[in-house]
Amino acid sequence: MTNDKELFDSEVKSLLRDPRIRDLRKYSQHFGSNTLRHSLLVARASFNLAEKLGWKISEKELARGALLHDFYLYSTKDKEMSAFRHGTTHPMRAIRNADPYFGLTDKEKDIIQGHMWPLTLFHRPHSKEALLVCMADKQIATMEMAKGALNYFAEDEP
Repeated sequence: MTNDKELFDSEVKSLLRDPRIRDLRKYSQHFGSNTLRHSLLVARASFNLAEKLGWKISEKELARGALLHDFYLYSTKDKEMSAFRHGTTHPMRAIRNADPYFGLTDKEKDIIQGHMWPLTLFHRPHSKEALLVCMADKQIATMEMAKGALNYFAEDEP
């Protein structure tokens, strides 16, 4: 193991004590998931990917950036905006929402801002941690959408 899993897990647990983080449960995500569940899965997948790649990372910043990457504080079902507009604007909204409460580092802002690349063409990841969250977010979103699609199609079966 290259990185300190206990340090990573400790930071995740610390953030989970904050009611603003726990409130992420009330915002829907891909096909029945919620933002807290999604963000936790992205955090775990990001750390696991760093281990598989043998990359030394900042455990604390990876945990914080991954958990806060979707801290945009609205349900996409309730917001009147296209999926494209949400995809391109929510990273900056997440930074604006999270920074006053959590005092983000530059690397944490990079993680949040870069997680939707290449959709956010000019905001590519600039750190290993940001690239990990970018990749993990796509992996987890794909799994959530596939699970939702399978449930949707299963309802049609006799």
